Amino acid sequence: MRLVEYPESRKEDPGVSVANRLQDSFLERDKGTMAVRILLVDDHPIVRQGLRTLLEARPGWEVVGEASDGVEALDKVEALQPDVVVLDVTMPRMNGLEACRSIQKRKLDGLEVLFVTQHDSPQMMREALEAGARGYVVKSNAARDLLEAVEAVSQHRVFTALARTTQTATS
Repeated sequence: MRLVEYPESRKEDPGVSVANRLQDSFLERDKGTMAVRILLVDDHPIVRQGLRTLLEARPGWEVVGEASDGVEALDKVEALQPDVVVLDVTMPRMNGLEACRSIQKRKLDGLEVLFVTQHDSPQMMREALEAGARGYVVKSNAARDLLEAVEAVSQHRVFTALARTTQTATS
């Protein structure tokens, strides 16, 4: 869990104790605005830009970085330590399924992977989940499903949504 970040002026305020800051962070979490650090991985800059716009509209969520392929994603996962990696399947150098498997082998505490892809296929969704992803959303429905999916996977719950169906489940 990460604490809610405060403006510099509040951090330097000697009247605000660490205990008060911790209490405030738990109150923020209880109101549903838990801080979530997100890494976006897609080979199309316009897609990353659109996803960033949707995600950063949620209070407390921060896109901490972007990558254009699986190789770059692995480096950024280590450097940025996101809570959620939003990953495409089809990319150059290393595809999303391979990147997901590599991320899972690193056993990074609390990190979850959510695929956002054009592949509206139950078979591809199964492969993504078998690779270690916690969620799967089709790009054509990202405006409808993305925020709910990130919320679910950030809480370590499964979220899958093909164009025709949406399912959430606890794991």
